[in-house]
Amino acid sequence: MKIAQAAPPEMENYIEELTEQLRYDLLPRYVSVDKLNPDELLNPDYCTDHLYNGLLDEALQVISSLQTIIAVIEAIQHRPIEESDCEQFEKNIAILKKYGFLFPVSIECFAKENNLITYSYESFYNSYIN
Repeated sequence: MKIAQAAPPEMENYIEELTEQLRYDLLPRYVSVDKLNPDELLNPDYCTDHLYNGLLDEALQVISSLQTIIAVIEAIQHRPIEESDCEQFEKNIAILKKYGFLFPVSIECFAKENNLITYSYESFYNSYIN
């Protein structure tokens, strides 16, 4: 028998703060998403493969992945994208995807020389599931 511990409310609140930072602060600076509800991004309730159960170990993985993605996005604003940035970004996107957190944006969208990119919902979603 395995005993699982639920994540405390403070951790759940912190996950919400980090997802809101990505949804409403960072993402709109670089990507204009037409016809996409921002609430669907990074919200496991909208994912059909909802695997996030609010357990402590899951919450820690989600928090560290969100923090890493934010750190990578902020770092590449001051220098070119490096291979290690891509690896970290993709690794942490995969962890989020594992728990049903939708974030189908490539690292190239956040490059400092990148202009605002417009995605339709279909292209945005298709890039995520492929």
